[in-house]
Amino acid sequence: PLYSSAASDVYKRQTMYYYDFSGELSATSISQIETEVSQLVNVSEAKVKYKEEKQLGQLVVIVKEKPRKSEGDILFQPTDLKKIISQHGLMPKEIKFETINP
Repeated sequence: PLYSSAASDVYKRQTMYYYDFSGELSATSISQIETEVSQLVNVSEAKVKYKEEKQLGQLVVIVKEKPRKSEGDILFQPTDLKKIISQHGLMPKEIKFETINP
């Protein structure tokens, strides 16, 4: 339905980001990373999946935002994820994303 009560939400594009990383990660760091990423602009959800025995993980982030209308619009920057991963002493690897249209 084009005219729903959540009209403002209809135009929001949802993007899933999957960021692979490697390195040693404690449970404390996992929740810190999730908290930091959740606070980034337009992030609606952040989850770290981690395989301890392989020291490999993936950061899964759901971003919901309206398409950019003006230069002044502040949108989510995937480079911020790399920064956060690196700050926790981890090696950022590959990032993939898919757009889920409303």
